[in-house]
Amino acid sequence: MPPASKANGDLQEAARLEGQGKGMNVPRLLAILACMPLALFTLLFILIKEFVKRPLQFFFRSPRAVQLPPRLDGAVHEDLDVGGGVKLHAVSFGRQPDKPLMLFLHGFPECWYSWRDQLVHFRTQYEVVAVDMRGYNTSSKPQALSAYSLEHLTADVAALVRRLGRSCCTLVAHDWGGAVAWAAAGRYPGLVERLVVLAGPHWRLYERNLTAEQLARSYYFLWFQLPLLPELLLLHTDSAFMDAVWRGGDVFSVRRPGAVKGEDVEVYKAAVQQPGAATASLNYYRAAMLASLGLLPMHPEVEAGLDRVLDMPVLVVWGANNHALCLSNLRDIDQVGPRSAVHVLPDCSHWIQSDQPEELHRIMDDWLADNPLQGQTQPKPKAQPEAEPEPEPEAEAEAKPKAEPEPEAEAKPEAEAKPEPEAEAEPEAEAEAEAEPEAEAEAEAEPQPPSQSPSESPSQSPEASEPEAAEPDE
Repeated sequence: MPPASKANGDLQEAARLEGQGKGMNVPRLLAILACMPLALFTLLFILIKEFVKRPLQFFFRSPRAVQLPPRLDGAVHEDLDVGGGVKLHAVSFGRQPDKPLMLFLHGFPECWYSWRDQLVHFRTQYEVVAVDMRGYNTSSKPQALSAYSLEHLTADVAALVRRLGRSCCTLVAHDWGGAVAWAAAGRYPGLVERLVVLAGPHWRLYERNLTAEQLARSYYFLWFQLPLLPELLLLHTDSAFMDAVWRGGDVFSVRRPGAVKGEDVEVYKAAVQQPGAATASLNYYRAAMLASLGLLPMHPEVEAGLDRVLDMPVLVVWGANNHALCLSNLRDIDQVGPRSAVHVLPDCSHWIQSDQPEELHRIMDDWLADNPLQGQTQPKPKAQPEAEPEPEPEAEAEAKPKAEPEPEAEAKPEAEAKPEPEAEAEPEAEAEAEAEPEAEAEAEAEPQPPSQSPSESPSQSPEASEPEAAEPDE
């Protein structure tokens, strides 16, 4: 215990000294302070406008009982202890140690439910686990602002994997979950075997590729630095903010009509209305801002992890109509992940897994098949239809038309064999000699019995084929 405490103290001291050495980013701080009055004015204007629109409902919250869709029947809800007094709510279909682990991290202002389609789609091949990250929904909500730094967020990922009895996982993440996933993959080599990031920039690339357009799209960062007002934005009028995000029909919401239903929004509202959840989810942005200004020193392991070149396969999926994050965040992505594959989905918003789940599944299926785990025999989903056991029916279908005339020919001896066993040789000899016209007349008359009962011929054809195979054997 004392050596471990000393090691932790050394790391904290190293982080403090490193933060002091780097110093405060004064130019950035001054720029932010200059923009804060405008951020305050715009947010106040929005809140006042909403209050005037519905003054009696502005502070109202309706009690709600969340009803999950039937496809999630059998889902297991549990609280996983990740240490430090923090428990994370997780949803899965139970422990399945014979399958590889696929872990899902959500973004803002979501919860585990944003992965509902992916949990169902990948459950047959993986042990799928979607978590509420710290501060969200019913997961623990530490009070300290520093508890939402990348140091603790990445440590949660490693602790989750261990708590699930694994040493590694396929990590799938979106938005803030993506930023955490990039850092966790770098901080803990070997923890992440395959990384899938949806609309979540690598922290280093975000800072390096910061453009005027991206600064304009990140205006809400300034909103979220203000006290109390951002929480009011998320909670006023029974969390009408969630209706705007998921069903608003504008550039900020999901583009595909009907992608998110009213009952889905109810789940998100219930999550953000959990006591302390609004403040805790906003603390991600507040801690990140302090870190970018040098006011919240970054842990040296996190720094090293962000600078590490990732050696695992990486899949990055972006929406072409992402309102929050520009495509410029993908520039030089091969420098942080040389084995990265990038897909930009047309007519897709920031909310990829809700907006285009089928296309996302197709991309992920192909990529996972192209990058199998060590010792895992995972055929490509495209190859499965080709390997279908359909040649046998085709062979039977080809054999049937060939066999259909044969039973008709065989019906002659069978029909004659019952009344006159020796009559078979006579028509054959007469047919070979072609001498007696009476035999020809009999041959023309003999096919008539099958034609008189066409409904019986399909059932007779397989039976007639068996005697035909038996006659050569005799």
